[in-house]
Amino acid sequence: MKFNLQDLSNIHILVIGDIMLDQYIWGKVGRISPEAPVPIVHVQNKTHTVGGAGNVARNLNAVGCRTSVMGRCGTDKAGKKIMELLDHHKIGHHLFVDDTFLTITKTRIIALKQQLLRIDEEEISLLEGPSMEKFLGNIDTLLPKVNSVILSDYGKGLLQSPGITEKVIQLCNTRNIPVVIDPKGTDWCRYQGATCITPNTSELQLIAGNRPVDSDADLAQTAQEICHEFSLKRLLVTRGPKGMCLAGTATPPFLIPTQAREVYDVSGAGDTAIAIFTAGLSLGLSFEEAATLANGAAGVVVGKVGTQPLTAQELQQCVSTEKG
Repeated sequence: MKFNLQDLSNIHILVIGDIMLDQYIWGKVGRISPEAPVPIVHVQNKTHTVGGAGNVARNLNAVGCRTSVMGRCGTDKAGKKIMELLDHHKIGHHLFVDDTFLTITKTRIIALKQQLLRIDEEEISLLEGPSMEKFLGNIDTLLPKVNSVILSDYGKGLLQSPGITEKVIQLCNTRNIPVVIDPKGTDWCRYQGATCITPNTSELQLIAGNRPVDSDADLAQTAQEICHEFSLKRLLVTRGPKGMCLAGTATPPFLIPTQAREVYDVSGAGDTAIAIFTAGLSLGLSFEEAATLANGAAGVVVGKVGTQPLTAQELQQCVSTEKG
C-alpha cells in the first residue's frame, strides 16, 4: 500500500449532509434513584462536538485532510455552537442557516464507561424552492476545489429533499469527482450512479428485501446485484465484528476481516470508515486498499467512548499494520 500520511494535506474533501451537535454529559453512578429504578448520575463534566456529517468532517480534519462541510443549522444556541466548533477545528463550513430550523442536537449521558441514555432534539424538514437552489449553487461553486465528495445521509431531511442527491451526483460525475455515500432509508434510486455506497448490514438488508446477506457468499452475490441495480462502481458493506465486504459488478468480492478489539462504543465508527475510505481513494489508493485502511480505522474508534475521531498517529499505526 503506497500511502504517505503527509500527502493527506494535499487533498480537499467536501462533506455534505445532516450536521448536528453532540452533547455529552459525563458523570458517576453511585446509587439507584428512590423515585424510579434508574441510576442517579452525578454530573462531573459536559462536552460538545459536531456530529453527523460534522463527525465525518472531524475525522478527515483530524488525520490532516483539508475539509469543508455543507449542511443546515438554525440560529439557536446549538447552531452557533456548531459553527464555533468548526471554526475551532479549522474546518471550512458553508452552512445554510435557517431561523425556522431547530438545530439537531443529541445529548448522551455517559457513566461507567458506557452510554446510559440519549436525548434527541430534532424536527425533520426538507429544503425546497429558493433555499434548495441556493444550496445547490453553493455546491457547484465548491466542486472545482475538491478531490472527493461524501454525502452523509442521516435521514434528517436535507438529503431527502427532492432531487438534491441526484443533482450532486450528476455534478460530481460531470467533473469526474468520486462521490461516496453513507445511506439512509430504502430510496436508493436517488443514489443512482454514485461511486460507492457504504451501508451496514442492516441498511443493506432493507434494500436487499428477500435476498440473503448473512453468509459471505450470499452477501457477495446480493451486493453485486445491488451494484448493478443502482449503477454503482462499488458497494462497501460494514459488518461490525465480521469486518467489511467490498463488491462491484465486474470484480470478485473482497472480504476484509476485522481485528479483535475491546468494543466500548460503536457510535461514529461508520463516519470514520467512510472518511478514511474516501481519503484513501482521493490519494489514489485502489478500492481494496482504501477499504482495508478504513476497516482498520473503524476498529480503532470502537475502542473509544463517544464519537471521537481517529487521530493521525492512529491512522499511521493502521498503515504500518497493513504494511507489516
